Amino acid sequence: MNKELIKLLFSTASIERWNDLPRPVKFIELDKQAHRMIIAYVLAHFEDDIDFYKLIHLGIAGILYRAVLTDLKSPVYHFLRKKKGKELDEFVLNNLKGLIDEELEYYVKIFNSDNSKEKRVLSASSYLASKWEFDMIYNFAPDIYGMREIKENIENELEDYYDLEGVKVLSLKKKSYDFISLCGNLRFQKRWANTPRVPETSVLGHMLFVAIVAFLFTKEYGGNNHKIYYNFFTGLFHDLPEALTRDIIAPVKHNVQGLDEILKTYENFLIDEKILPLVPKNIRDELKILITDEFANKLIIDNQVKKVDVAEDLLGMKGIDGSLIKAADHFAAFTEAYMSISHGIKSIELINAVKMLTEKYKNKKIYNIDLSKYFQKGFFE
Repeated sequence: MNKELIKLLFSTASIERWNDLPRPVKFIELDKQAHRMIIAYVLAHFEDDIDFYKLIHLGIAGILYRAVLTDLKSPVYHFLRKKKGKELDEFVLNNLKGLIDEELEYYVKIFNSDNSKEKRVLSASSYLASKWEFDMIYNFAPDIYGMREIKENIENELEDYYDLEGVKVLSLKKKSYDFISLCGNLRFQKRWANTPRVPETSVLGHMLFVAIVAFLFTKEYGGNNHKIYYNFFTGLFHDLPEALTRDIIAPVKHNVQGLDEILKTYENFLIDEKILPLVPKNIRDELKILITDEFANKLIIDNQVKKVDVAEDLLGMKGIDGSLIKAADHFAAFTEAYMSISHGIKSIELINAVKMLTEKYKNKKIYNIDLSKYFQKGFFE
């Protein structure tokens, strides 16, 4: 965790996609990357031999690669890779030098040359996420010059991944595709709906940011591979029920007595009745663990959950550091508020949020992580 890395990751919330085409809504790079990782989670579970530790690291490497290269159009990027691929890789690595550890640097280095199934899952997920966006644009303005060519190119690229079982299942556009689409809808829900901010962030993009911060926290305290997996994907899905409830602002959620508990009960009902029936059967039990009481510290044994009071009780075990993910969620809110203030949009809600979170995490530690150093203005300065 360092300010340059966080700022780079957060900069993807300002990168607009498809900005040379008429669009019904803005499409943002952070949202696309979040959708891609959700799709990758689904696709990977249709395969028997996926190394999820590698999948997560390669996925984050790809996000960082894209953050450095900003908004290069896909055809331009692929043309440049053919002509100057080595130089592009060196440019990205030089920009990331000192921001990431050696392990993540390794995955950035091999990102474009890797031919593993994990990389194929991520590539297929990227095309599926792009197609989900483009289908909306195409239906909005099908007769604009170049639309049909883009449509054909995306479909032709996807055909190369039909050896992956999950790609074939999603192409049927039945239940599993509806789940992917439900997740994609979270890009239309704004965070901090009651106050202007720059950049605006969606619930979908926020989920990925929390997942990566949870990943970084887990690496910082030396969490095992199980913790890397569960903490990352819990962060990635932690606000999924909001696809059906919408984001309810914190002042209402936490200051109306009893409302938070009622909302949790309603969310659990929606999870069972509306979300899980869409999910492929082989991941239903796990996804329920990830999104039910998402900030609880959970020991996981044979897909059974035992809650514990503090994350430290899970050291070295298979489980979810819920309190660490809650800290990642709060750090995302802190970043969203602070970055907007630094851009000159400083509503009283944002100022109060920064003050409240700074105070909340003063002298607070989880495992060996001194969280107070991240929840202060000086972290970004």
